[in-house]
Amino acid sequence: MSDFRALGAILLAAGFSRRMGGGNKLLRPLGGRPLIAHALERLDGLGLGQLIVVVGDSADAIAPLLPASATLVRNGRAAEGMGRSLAAAAAALDPSLRGVFIALADMPFIEAGDFGKLAGALAAGGDGAICIPMHDGRRGHPVLFGRAHFPALAALSGDAGARALIAASDKVHEIAGCSDGVLIDADDPAAFAAAERHLESRQRQLK
Repeated sequence: MSDFRALGAILLAAGFSRRMGGGNKLLRPLGGRPLIAHALERLDGLGLGQLIVVVGDSADAIAPLLPASATLVRNGRAAEGMGRSLAAAAAALDPSLRGVFIALADMPFIEAGDFGKLAGALAAGGDGAICIPMHDGRRGHPVLFGRAHFPALAALSGDAGARALIAASDKVHEIAGCSDGVLIDADDPAAFAAAERHLESRQRQLK
């Protein structure tokens, strides 16, 4: 298992669930627990140096679900887009961390081994690296940014997120062999139903 104490994570949980068609998708049950609980459990179990969860209007509902290791950042300007949420969270990052995972709260199946592969790639690539998980030839999440990118993350705005930083970097490392969990989200009703089937399949395999 990798040592994650020198790394942090930002969990983005400030969206408006517009594609879900009503209600906060992160509070919707998946396998008997709120969707966001799956991502929180995985991140909390890594032993990170810092875990920041950025929330918007649903702060009061999400806050009780956070583990003791997490810091809640409220983004009162979430309507401006993902870039603003990233900036709000990045401003709270410990500058001594070697890197930060940018993770999405509606992705419940990312495995500890995926985080480990990214951490190993950052250790080899240095503080300027950006490490992206790959499955079946496709880029997924989370993305691990070396600490050289902390100021740029804190300066983001709008809805583009960190895509512009990735596009401008010559130190992007695509990390093959990650699980299918790096591609599976639960962003709309069809995707949520697919996630439920995926979870049921995993549970049957464990029996």
